[in-house]
Amino acid sequence: MNPIFAFRNVSETLCKRQLSTTKVNFKHGVNVKKFLKWDREKRRLNTDEFPDEYTTRNCRSPRKSSFKQSVLTPQLSELRLLYPEFLPSNFPERRHKIKDLLEREDMLKRRTQVDLPSFYVGSILAVTVSDPYAAGKVSRFLGICISREGQGLRANFTLRNIIDGEGVEIRYDMYNPTIREVEVIKLEKRLDDELYYLRDALPEYSYFPQDMLPVVQPPGEPVPLNPLKVKMKPYPWTKRWEALYPNIKGIVNLENVPQHAYRRSRNAHYVNERFDLMKEYREHITEEDQLEIWENVHERLDKIAQIRKVERRRKFLQSN
Repeated sequence: MNPIFAFRNVSETLCKRQLSTTKVNFKHGVNVKKFLKWDREKRRLNTDEFPDEYTTRNCRSPRKSSFKQSVLTPQLSELRLLYPEFLPSNFPERRHKIKDLLEREDMLKRRTQVDLPSFYVGSILAVTVSDPYAAGKVSRFLGICISREGQGLRANFTLRNIIDGEGVEIRYDMYNPTIREVEVIKLEKRLDDELYYLRDALPEYSYFPQDMLPVVQPPGEPVPLNPLKVKMKPYPWTKRWEALYPNIKGIVNLENVPQHAYRRSRNAHYVNERFDLMKEYREHITEEDQLEIWENVHERLDKIAQIRKVERRRKFLQSN
C-alpha cells in the first residue's frame, strides 16, 4: 500500500476520533477538511473579542476572575493608575533592579523641584516649558491627554488640540528639566486607556480653547468618568480601527466599513492571539514585585506633599 494514502487514512481517522468528542454526529461521506474549516471559523467568531453587536453569533460566558486576593491595598492599587512610570519596563530583558532603583530616586528628586500633578488619559492639561525662541522664553500648550507611555525616566505623555483647523500633538517627557509647570485644567477619565482614535474622529472632540479656565475638583470626591463616545470620520482612516473596534469603548458604531475589512480583522485577531501564552506575563508585573515599589513611592510622595504644604504656608505668612 502506498505510504501516502496510508498516512492520509490514519490522519482522517484521528480527525474523526478527535471531533467525535465534541458531540458531533458524523455520517458516511462527511468531508473532514471542510468541517474543520467551518469549525475553526465558528470558534473564531464565537469569542469574547467579538460581541453580539460585532457579529451575529452569541458570545461565550465571560472568563471567571481569579479567586486570589490582592496583595496591594486599595490606596496602593490607585497609585498604579496615577504613576505608572514608577513600574519597571514591560520587557523582562530590560529590567534591572539597580537601574530601576536609581531611576526612581531621580524621578522623586525631580518631583521635589517641580509639582507634577496626578492625571489620567482623557484629562485636559496645560504644560509650560522653557523655549528660548518664544516670546518671554516660555511657551504654553493646552490639550487633552491621549496617551501615557514609557517607564522610568523615559515616561512621556501626549497632548492633542486643534489649532487653526489643524490637529496638533505634542509629546512631553514627564521628567524633562525644561518643564516649568503642569496644570490640570480638568481632571477626568475616559472609557479607553488610549485616545489615538481622536486623530480620525471629528475635530469637535479634540478642540479646547487655549484660555480655558480650570475646573475645580472637590477634595475627597472620586475622579469622574466621562462616558463620551466620539463619532469617526468617513472610512478609510489612518489606522485600522475596525480591527480594534471590539476592544474600544469610546467609539460610536462604525459606519460604511466594507465587509472584507471585518473579515481581515477577525483573521488578524485569531492569528496573533491564538498561541500567545506569554502575553499576560510580558504586559504585567506581579503584585508581589509591585508591593515594595509602591510602599517606597507612597512614603516619599507623602513627605514631598508635607514639605510643599509647609512652603505654601510660609509664603502666605510672608506675603501678609
